[in-house]
Amino acid sequence: MKRLKEASTWAGLGVLFQVAKVLVPPQYHVVLDGLSGLAGAVAGIVPETSAVK
Repeated sequence: MKRLKEASTWAGLGVLFQVAKVLVPPQYHVVLDGLSGLAGAVAGIVPETSAVK
């Protein structure tokens, strides 16, 4: 659950949503684009807390 608070996790999910577009029919591409955009927005807001301090 700690990983959900990391920006890199959300960025990775956004990338995976884009990769999943290859596997699904075209009518679902807009849904995956929305999810990818949402994950990217969350990645932009959430700080990366596992950085070396």
